[in-house]
Formats: sequence, C-alpha cells, structure tokens
Amino acid sequence: MTTELDKIVHQPISDSNRADLLDRVDVLLDKRQSLMGELTQPSTDEEREMIEKVKRLDVKVNQKLEFLLTDLKRDMRNNKKQKSSNQRYTNPYQNVSSYDGMFFDHKK
Repeated sequence: MTTELDKIVHQPISDSNRADLLDRVDVLLDKRQSLMGELTQPSTDEEREMIEKVKRLDVKVNQKLEFLLTDLKRDMRNNKKQKSSNQRYTNPYQNVSSYDGMFFDHKK
C-alpha cells in the first residue's frame, strides 16, 4: 500500500487529474490505516527490514502530501481572489451606498 501510495503521489499533477489523484490517495490512506491496526510486532529480520523501508517511504510520502496540500491551499486562495475581483469588475458600484448624493433642502 505504501509503495503504491508513493507511486501515486510522485506522479505529475495537473489541474485536470488532481481530483482523481486526491481521491485515489484518500482511498489508499484509508485502506492502509485499517491494515496498520491489524499488524503485529515483527518477529523476523525480514519483517523488521520491511518496516524500516515502509517508514522511509512514509516520510517521503508525507512530505509530498504536505507539498500538495500547500499547493491546493494556494490555488484555493487564488481562486477566491479571482472570484472577488471578477465580481468587482462586473459590478463596481456594488458596495456604494444608495444614499450617496441625496440633497435635503432645510430652508422653507
């Protein structure tokens, strides 16, 4: 599971395949979490070696996932800024109060 997760995370990511990639990562993380609960203590040197390999891969995967998360946050911020700037462009007087420019004659 961890090696498959490592392969998926290190694929080139574009805007078109990002959602699919994140869905696959989420499914693999859930499966891996459920399998980790069933693990027992390693009894042979081969199992210990495999655990060390998984730990090293896990560090790399976590670093890449953090990078993807910050990239996704940045894209969401940019999208929000672009949306508000588009709204200001299409309706620049949206926030102007309607009482601006009224004249009251107090003399009678």
